[in-house]
This record gives sequence, structure tokens and C-alpha cells, in this order.
Amino acid sequence: MSKKAVQLIPSIILYIAAGLVAAFALWAYTHSADIVSQAREAGQLAVSGNEYDIASFYMANSGQYFIYALVLAAAGLILQRKYLAPASPVLSAELRNKEVYDKELDEWFDEMDSIETLNSKDE
Repeated sequence: MSKKAVQLIPSIILYIAAGLVAAFALWAYTHSADIVSQAREAGQLAVSGNEYDIASFYMANSGQYFIYALVLAAAGLILQRKYLAPASPVLSAELRNKEVYDKELDEWFDEMDSIETLNSKDE
């Protein structure tokens, strides 16, 4: 097994976990919808005036799992991009330019110091 394939195992595990959590969230959502519809049909729940309670019921039973699935999928994507990202030639060129700029700036400071020491000797 290649090194890249081994490095991708954690992201694959995160994707699988995200899929399982998303499937559970979907099941919990449909189950919650069944409970709410049964309560409405039985006359135990009136929708008007209870919108917040119904939304809270859905969020407590399934919403958090959708968010967990998104977080796991995002973590898997971050790991995948970390291991598969090629070295950016633009970034390395910018770093080389910065090093050249730093060297030129250091030379300028050295030149200014030498001029200042010459001026102080003349006085």
C-alpha cells in the first residue's frame, strides 16, 4: 500500500462515519415526523402556537446529527486536501521573492548603517 493511500485512511473513516451519522439523522427525522403527525391526528397537538416546540422537537431528535455529519464530512475533506494538495509553485515563488526582498532589505540596512557611521566619524 502506498504512503498516500495509508494517509487517506483517516479521511475515509471520517467519510464513513459521516454517512452513518447522516443515515441515522435521516431515520430520526422521519421517526420524529411520524410522531408529530400522529400527535396531530390524535388531536394531542395543535400546530398553531406550538411551532417553536415542534421545531425544537425536530432539532433535539435529528438536527444535531445532521450537524455532526457535516462536521465529520468537513474534517474528512480537510484531511484529504491536506494529504493530496500538491506543492504550490506560486507559493514557493512568492517565498523565493520574499527571501530576495529580505536579502535586499538587509543589504540596504547595512548600507545605511555604514553611511551613518561615516557621518558620525566626520563630525
